[in-house]
Amino acid sequence: MNNLIEIREKIDQIDDQLIELYKERMALSKQVGVIKAKTEKAVHDGKREKEIVYRLSQKCPEDIRLYVKELYDTIFYASKAYQSKFVETVSPVKKELDEIIKNPLKEFPVDGTVACQGVYGANSGKAAEKIFPISDITYFKTFEGVFNAVEKGLCEYGVLPIENSTAGSVSEVYDLMKKYDFHIVKSVKIQIDHCLAVKCGTELKDIKTVISHPQALTQCSEYIKKLNVKTESVENTAVGAKKVAEGDDKTVAVLCSKECANAYNLKILEPRVQDSEKNFTRFICITKDLRVYKGADKISIMTSLAHTPGSLNKIVSRFYAFGLNLTKIESRPIEGSDFEFMFYFDFEGDILDPQVRNLIAELDNGSDKFVLLGTYKENV
Repeated sequence: MNNLIEIREKIDQIDDQLIELYKERMALSKQVGVIKAKTEKAVHDGKREKEIVYRLSQKCPEDIRLYVKELYDTIFYASKAYQSKFVETVSPVKKELDEIIKNPLKEFPVDGTVACQGVYGANSGKAAEKIFPISDITYFKTFEGVFNAVEKGLCEYGVLPIENSTAGSVSEVYDLMKKYDFHIVKSVKIQIDHCLAVKCGTELKDIKTVISHPQALTQCSEYIKKLNVKTESVENTAVGAKKVAEGDDKTVAVLCSKECANAYNLKILEPRVQDSEKNFTRFICITKDLRVYKGADKISIMTSLAHTPGSLNKIVSRFYAFGLNLTKIESRPIEGSDFEFMFYFDFEGDILDPQVRNLIAELDNGSDKFVLLGTYKENV
């Protein structure tokens, strides 16, 4: 059979047979789900899945046996997603969620005591004010100081940058997520505009060094190249502005926001010097305990994955099977491990949906370390 049209017609005929058999299989899968619901059995049965794959792969030529496994892994995920409509999966995290949503969800508060990194004028403070119209902000020198303040109850909330549209993820914050117990209750995106600011009396030709946070330096890298100057990293853009304002060296300039420059009485030499006009940073608002507020439509989780081929694909396939949109995947190495990673997932989902809570329960039960980082609303 060398004619391509004839081959495709034959494939179409086989596909027609396959879809009829698949419909029968899913109908039987539904019956299994109903029975499991009545007997309170778990949806996932790893032993049976392995037995099926082994039995069927032995009926195939060796060169396609791995493809048989891939095919049936997909079928299993779809089948379990379908069964989850009829079976309630139980896990410690899901029990905590079920307890929270028993009562009507509250509106997000308009005020709060907030920990931010940096000093007055920092973008974290700007984000905090957007989240809380009425806010009492305390600034800490480091990101870890913010986590500590929330953990010890010094501040009820913490606001931290998590990623930038130009410079990417804030790795230090992701690493600290593995160390501290906390939960995300809100996130916000704010546009970041950097200006080049100096002490009064300084001109562009006088500048020899530009200081700022490493992310800001990255976001303005093309502009800095044109200046042909040295760069120096500081803890925060506002820290840099304060340093320039309080120092005597008129050869040093800072990359910071217009509001920050004005707050420290600096002269703006050039506005909007970032490489991209669409430069946004996403900030998260954290608390010590798990809370769910009205309108929550985004979920963040952290989980370890087995150091085996296909482990990431398996978890991503679960989101696909449940029809959930993954918006972010981030991985960070686990300290002291042999090339093992902690994975962070952000996805769109309503925690009031039983299927979404079932998925969380499955992920919780299937990982050595699973953390529901939060379910929250993101403001733009």
